Amino acid sequence: MSKTAAANEGKIFTDLEKLSKKSKNEVADFITFLKVKEELKATKEILNDKDFLQSIMKGDEDFKSGHFKKWSEVKENV
Repeated sequence: MSKTAAANEGKIFTDLEKLSKKSKNEVADFITFLKVKEELKATKEILNDKDFLQSIMKGDEDFKSGHFKKWSEVKENV
């Protein structure tokens, strides 16, 4: 983390301590919103990559049909 980012993070926590409980709850809600927004963006990127999505779907089909190796078998050869 850069010094600027660390300083900004420190200021955020200092300012957060000064807020009322109601405002802290609003901050927590907004952070949750931002987290979900970023997760949805990543999901959309995956879904828009047709080759990657097709690969995931094929892996899911392979798993459902029993075409997989147990981790205990794989790690023996690693």
